[in-house]
Amino acid sequence: MSTEFLVKLFLTKPNKTTFMIQNIIKKITKLKPKLSTTGGTSDLRFIRTICPGLEFGLVGKTMHKVDEAVSLKDLKNLTKIYENILKNYFK
Repeated sequence: MSTEFLVKLFLTKPNKTTFMIQNIIKKITKLKPKLSTTGGTSDLRFIRTICPGLEFGLVGKTMHKVDEAVSLKDLKNLTKIYENILKNYFK
């Protein structure tokens, strides 16, 4: 199962943090994440004018359904990605 990773920018201008996260995702998953403002709604839309924002997570056919599920591999990769983001951000 191929997972798509989506980085949602809410019209935040891409910056060094955006590119750092994109590179980490690519390094771990071997997939280039797509920068996009499409998709579902988010609470980030309420604060985007006072604080730049970026959302990131798994995308799949069962998202937000009663039997939502992800593969263990995708969940492990997501954990590695978040860990690497924190390590790199706070260098």
